[in-house]
Amino acid sequence: MIPTLKVKPSAELLHLENFIIHHSCDIEHWFKSQWKRYQPPFYASVDLRNSGFKLAPVDTNLFPAGFNNLCETFLPLSIQAVSVAMEKLCPEAKKVIIVAEGHTRNIFYLKHLFSLSEILRKSGVEVRIGTINPEVTETLVLPIDESLSIEIDPIIRNGDYVAIQVDKNTVYRPCAIILNNDLSDGEPEILKKIKQSLIPPLHLGWHIRRKTNHFSYYNEVVKEFSEFTNIDPWLINPYFKQLKNLNFQERLGEEELSLIVSNMLEKIQAKYNQYGITHEPYVVIKADAGTYGMGIMIAKNSEDVLNLNRKMRNKMSVIKGGASVTEVIIQEGIHSEESIDESVAEPVIYMIDHFVVGGFFRVHINKGKDENLNSPGMHFIPQPFETSCIMPDQGRPCDDEANRFYAYGVIARLALVAAAREMKG
Repeated sequence: MIPTLKVKPSAELLHLENFIIHHSCDIEHWFKSQWKRYQPPFYASVDLRNSGFKLAPVDTNLFPAGFNNLCETFLPLSIQAVSVAMEKLCPEAKKVIIVAEGHTRNIFYLKHLFSLSEILRKSGVEVRIGTINPEVTETLVLPIDESLSIEIDPIIRNGDYVAIQVDKNTVYRPCAIILNNDLSDGEPEILKKIKQSLIPPLHLGWHIRRKTNHFSYYNEVVKEFSEFTNIDPWLINPYFKQLKNLNFQERLGEEELSLIVSNMLEKIQAKYNQYGITHEPYVVIKADAGTYGMGIMIAKNSEDVLNLNRKMRNKMSVIKGGASVTEVIIQEGIHSEESIDESVAEPVIYMIDHFVVGGFFRVHINKGKDENLNSPGMHFIPQPFETSCIMPDQGRPCDDEANRFYAYGVIARLALVAAAREMKG
């Protein structure tokens, strides 16, 4: 089922979608000019929220882990996009290793690894999946369905290179290493100063990367795009602010956080008043470094921060890998007015190099339109975005689902330009 908006898009959002549809050639030319200046990440996914009056990214992941959720209709484009990306980043590559996360018990992640490896193989490179987990000392053979399994090998260091010991007499030493591990646990010694191409580079891992830094670049991109499109930047850009030196357990920084929440809610309410929006504003407080939906809470007033119970303090204190949370991003919350079978949904757009290669909807049957959907109980519904993410059909109405998917692709690529600038530094 194609998801639909429960409320009619506002005049401002319709204006934005209209502009995007009817000026697609100019917009694509603008993107081309960006890709001449900035090398896009090898791959990325962008979480979007569509409130009916606002369409904006809320997270950009540079180590995407859901290729198994994409519709197969886009497989040829994914293969082509990988070929283009590898030609730029490592044209001599004939062999690669995918460095996996440690989720060897997560069947969905294993299916993702299989899908990613198949895309790479069909692009013309030999692929093995490896792990940097020192506890893995021999090949893991892991079933992903009744008839299919994948192998994950321990990665070894061999001088200035990393490799996989296939057997007693065979060493698999690739030309390129593709990271699918977000490095939340820190920069691994085994990958430091290797002479192989490391894609993406180590500094994009969560041990260094910050969401607020990414959205600072996104601010710049939106400013340029908004001048070009003559629309209010707020319609495609969430407010945000960073706060450091927090300790949720010891309640350090609590009052400052409460003040930031209060001020941001006032800013959001002013915009709501400007556009006649009746929703209750809220903010999302997230760990500034991290993923997998950990270290996230919703606040609708400043007291929500001051009155955290012990369970919520514990939840906000650590993220993936047990890392302590001392820095957060306070981000404007965007209601999701999209639904599938009456469950709240949000689109996730996948890109390889500068190509949109598909997307899916994250759906949660137990969450509301003002809640975080990236949490236990979520499921994913592949969508045949097909050519609608590439070029719109100007013969269709501006609020048609196919043209909305094209608009999704445009906003996601704005986040991709920001990630490219972030990567360049």
